[in-house]
Amino acid sequence: MRYRVFPSGPLLVNTLLIWDETSRKAILVDPAGELYEVEDTCNRNELEVVYIVNTHEHPDHTAKNALAKLTFRSAKLIMHPLAAENLNFWTESEVGILSDAEFSPPPDMTVDEGDVIEAEGVRFEVLHTPGHSPGSIVLKSDELAVVGDLIFRGGIGRYDLPMSSYDELKSSIIKLFKAVGRNVKIIPGHGPATTVEHELEDNPFIRGMFR
Repeated sequence: MRYRVFPSGPLLVNTLLIWDETSRKAILVDPAGELYEVEDTCNRNELEVVYIVNTHEHPDHTAKNALAKLTFRSAKLIMHPLAAENLNFWTESEVGILSDAEFSPPPDMTVDEGDVIEAEGVRFEVLHTPGHSPGSIVLKSDELAVVGDLIFRGGIGRYDLPMSSYDELKSSIIKLFKAVGRNVKIIPGHGPATTVEHELEDNPFIRGMFR
């Protein structure tokens, strides 16, 4: 499994392309920018994007769902049912405008806790991780965890937004840390990658949760 991170859009969301070198099947996570580099990477590596996945429903992470569906016409759009329920709630908000967000089409399918997203060599288990938003999910494999805005290197997701909750965020972070190995690479929704081990040692928000 290979992947590439594309910091995209005005808020520098970590749009992520993950693929299998043998099957050439790929998954695109959180399309936030104009996708030129993503499309070029797909063309140069002869990749077929099978799924477009949103880690949650906030408009910086769903900003270019419509463009992604037009660009990768056979790809299915996937998100949590609660993300689908609130999908365009934020599009015309201040953060939606700042994100240059477009109205998103509805998902082709939804996933919940314990479901698997698989594309011929690329396989992720879904964890439902509310707190930052009701429809937040983590994509977990043996080597990679894609966590959206649940945690960041040195920080945690906001919980002062409509439909957010600190108690749920804390429970979701504890769930994540129990579910992945200490040195599995964690790709957050913004900023550099990290690991459970690093955050337990250096993240004051996380250390406070595990006292």
